[in-house]
Amino acid sequence: MTTARGKITTKKSGNGGYKSAWIYIPSKIYKDKLFPFQDNEEIVIEIEDGSLVISKNDDLSKILREFGSDNATLPKLLEIKAVENKYQPFLYFKDEIYSYQEINNNSNRLAHGILTLTEKLDLNKPKISLLMNNCPKFIFTWFGIVKAGCVIVPINKSLKTDSVQHILNNSDTEILILDYEFFKIFEKIRVNLPKIKKVVIRNAPLGFTFNDIFIDFQSIETSNIGNPKINLFHDDPIEILYSAGVTGKPKGVIYRNIVLAGIAIGYELNKLGLDKVEKIYCPLPLTHGATHIFAIIPSLFYNKSILITEEFNVSSFWEDITKHEPSCFCYFGRYLTKLLYHKATIRDRAHSIKFAYGFGVLTDLWKAFEKRFGILLYECWSHNEGIGITINNLGSKGGKIGSIGKALDFLDLKIGDSEGRELPPGPNNIGQIIVRRKSGVKFEYYKPPEKEDVIIGENNWVFTDDFGYIDNDGHVYFKGKSIEIIRMRNDTIFSGDIERVANSHPNIIESAIIPLKSDHDINVDLKIVAVKVTDSSLTPVEFSEFLYRNLAYFHVPRYIELREELLKSSSTELQKRILLQEWYNQDSRSATWDSQLSDFLK
Repeated sequence: MTTARGKITTKKSGNGGYKSAWIYIPSKIYKDKLFPFQDNEEIVIEIEDGSLVISKNDDLSKILREFGSDNATLPKLLEIKAVENKYQPFLYFKDEIYSYQEINNNSNRLAHGILTLTEKLDLNKPKISLLMNNCPKFIFTWFGIVKAGCVIVPINKSLKTDSVQHILNNSDTEILILDYEFFKIFEKIRVNLPKIKKVVIRNAPLGFTFNDIFIDFQSIETSNIGNPKINLFHDDPIEILYSAGVTGKPKGVIYRNIVLAGIAIGYELNKLGLDKVEKIYCPLPLTHGATHIFAIIPSLFYNKSILITEEFNVSSFWEDITKHEPSCFCYFGRYLTKLLYHKATIRDRAHSIKFAYGFGVLTDLWKAFEKRFGILLYECWSHNEGIGITINNLGSKGGKIGSIGKALDFLDLKIGDSEGRELPPGPNNIGQIIVRRKSGVKFEYYKPPEKEDVIIGENNWVFTDDFGYIDNDGHVYFKGKSIEIIRMRNDTIFSGDIERVANSHPNIIESAIIPLKSDHDINVDLKIVAVKVTDSSLTPVEFSEFLYRNLAYFHVPRYIELREELLKSSSTELQKRILLQEWYNQDSRSATWDSQLSDFLK
């Protein structure tokens, strides 16, 4: 924090000689790069509790000021919008449509049922985990848990059993709500979950035996549609979101005020054209934090309708678009890969979509997607642990293809070295993306993880473990995570740089590079696991020759494995840790071709 002494003086101004007060701000403060105001910028000055409060008066600041922090809770936002937009459709799912009022009423029914259940169990604001498929009941339950003053823990259904067990234990979950199809997962780990008091089961088959522990989801769906009288404040914890476990066991991060973040994101999305949109197509998993703050809350605050699906399905995507005619959609990068490699049809250009926004699209894919479908892409970045947020609102039209954009106004962002010293702009100055919230709100793990990818430095600066560089206009370009940094001999490279070359092969859809270390050799061998186009006759030999022609000699992978698909997280990140486990457990060696032996491994 920079501090200095200022001064307030009175001066006469105008023909009438009116007195006004002038505030002198020393150059030490004014020249600080964190100083938030521009020359001649209009500001708002308020007196509050004996202090003088000076704040920005731009459009977003006005919105947040008018909305008020007292209303900045998820239940309050829904309740306000249920009155304002009563019968307007908010949620579409298959042939189901729910108005703003119906969303609030259904959420209240569940909130009252959850309150009754927690009172019976004598629990105070318990952690309630949610393991459900994408569906309207998920959203009703999500709102309902928060309306009941409890803390929700969404669990990604694609996680392996040991990760589900870790999350349930680590989060101190006492009530678990799940779809019956996931009941077998619970049965496997039940003995290791002593804190769970109740399991609420949805869609249990006829004849299922409920008991003191297992209860029917219908039992918490009450007829009470009134808003619960719960004191919830904007800085109360409402959610613990867990990472996908890409670099180790999933880590839980506490989320307090997601409403203001969602409003700020929606404000930036308006610059892309969201203000002219009626419907947003969102095939993202409802358990993911990006879905909450990039889709649900902006849609709610800015009076939009949102379309959800059970999951992203390349075969039904265009059918959904034709049926509902949304103007934009949210993506994870590999959704676009699937669309691009899907069979071309007349729908490729005859559709309602004007733009899409999301995460993880590479430059070549970005160009090819826009060219084929005529849909403008706007890339964003949100750290796995939900610390930093950037949005590229210029896109390819603004000459910023490949960039994840600039940090939102409520964040400070810099590219720094290992000591946090800021690096100058330019692609040769790759460093760690370091962020902090201007409000001073600190990043919080629910419990200290066994391995912290994120480090909190001085003055609340958070080292994200994500790497990139910044250009002269302040736009950030993402390079990869620290686990994707490969040091070979005297060279340092990012695995993504090799993957981009590999993916440029016309018969390769996507690939993953993993470094293989030997206990007896300081050198690192590379293995590439790639997915080839369906019905392609590409061989490891041909692929290896392509890589030798297009990469530096020491960057060419020694080992090649061709697969039908790659395991991914809910946000479509490649699960490289599992690929490494398969190698060291010798599960994948027989399918791996060795360029030095010119043969498959035995």
